[in-house]
Amino acid sequence: MGRIEPKTLLFCLVSSLVIALGSSAVSGQESPSGQIVRGRPLAEALRGGGYVVYFRHAATDAAQVDTDKPDFARCETQRNLSGDGRRVARDIGVAVKALGIRVDKVVTSPYCRTVETAQLAFGRHEVSPMLYFAVGIEKEERARQSQKLREMLSTPPAANSNTILVGHNANLKEATGVWPKKEGDAHVFRPGAGGFVYVGDVTAEEWVRFAGAAAAR
Repeated sequence: MGRIEPKTLLFCLVSSLVIALGSSAVSGQESPSGQIVRGRPLAEALRGGGYVVYFRHAATDAAQVDTDKPDFARCETQRNLSGDGRRVARDIGVAVKALGIRVDKVVTSPYCRTVETAQLAFGRHEVSPMLYFAVGIEKEERARQSQKLREMLSTPPAANSNTILVGHNANLKEATGVWPKKEGDAHVFRPGAGGFVYVGDVTAEEWVRFAGAAAAR
């Protein structure tokens, strides 16, 4: 193999970086300003509406596991919320109300842990099979789910309101590259121009803190 000139090597590296950054922006992993917003400033921004908020379900009982083919009418065939998870889900609802965050649609996966998170936090939900847990399903179905989730993230909510999605970590990672590592965390997206941008996150601990501050008033 011949010697690669330094200028040629530099050009290749820069070109690769530009391509990588462009791909990231298309998949919605950067905010419009290039800055990720977190915590209370982001929660307060939700008051104005216009966002799609993806919650990973609240904390679950690690002693439980999903069966190979869970029966969604029988929660005992699945891993469910722990007592702490139920408390956090309720605190999310308290914080959302205290902060004046308006909610339009609440859409969940069919699993009991996502449905219960939504019911405890928001008092309502509708199930979408497109939010079915992505781990263990066929590659073609995962791709179809990812495309549908990207469409959900790209769909503006009702005026002055926000859309809530409650799902699983793998689904969001597959669709956007954003990895919701902790249960109960919320990842916020702004739809627009036929796509979406990733704005930032509010952790489960922060929602609990907001709820505690509201209760102390």
